[in-house]
Amino acid sequence: MASTVVAVGLTIAAAGFAGRYALQAMKHMEPQVKQVFQSLPKSAFSGGYYRGKAVQGTEDSLVT
Repeated sequence: MASTVVAVGLTIAAAGFAGRYALQAMKHMEPQVKQVFQSLPKSAFSGGYYRGKAVQGTEDSLVT
């Protein structure tokens, strides 16, 4: 029982340190990520979504 509590505590502590390290790394990478997003073409995200081909008569029956 005690060893399980110790193992859980060490796991939580390790997760906390890993999260802290990840947040610090993200702060250093933020300018690079912004630059990558700005260099992407705008048309890749503004095209809307694909509705697919309508089957004859299905849209009319759904509207009424």
